Amino acid sequence: MDNGSCNGVIECTALVLAESCTELEGRLTLFGILDEIRPGTGGETSFVVYAKFEGCEHVTARERRARILVTDEEGEVIMESAEYSVWIEGAEEPVAIVAVFELPEEFESGERLLWVEAVLDEETLAQTAVPLHDRYNV
Repeated sequence: MDNGSCNGVIECTALVLAESCTELEGRLTLFGILDEIRPGTGGETSFVVYAKFEGCEHVTARERRARILVTDEEGEVIMESAEYSVWIEGAEEPVAIVAVFELPEEFESGERLLWVEAVLDEETLAQTAVPLHDRYNV
């Protein structure tokens, strides 16, 4: 690609929901990858969201603002992470953020669809839908 035709592209190359995570010696491990959310046996409904942002070779280093949003089917924000300051320079330095969420109790009953969005500089770069289900019936 001609350098004159690219102003630098940044993509969200991973958007993953998990039950929990841990970091050891600079390496992040996600536990229990989720494709749906169900309240735990104690009524808690917590999960983590991992988002990885990568740029092309033409991206110039500057501060950007990243966050994770959880919205309902109408697009209304239910929860949002803190805003993270991220620096992405070229294709060599991807940046990952991890946000922990605890759903409010009023979302622990009924079935609905939630949207999880990775936002960079107020632009949604990736989103995924995740069903929220009632507790398992035994």
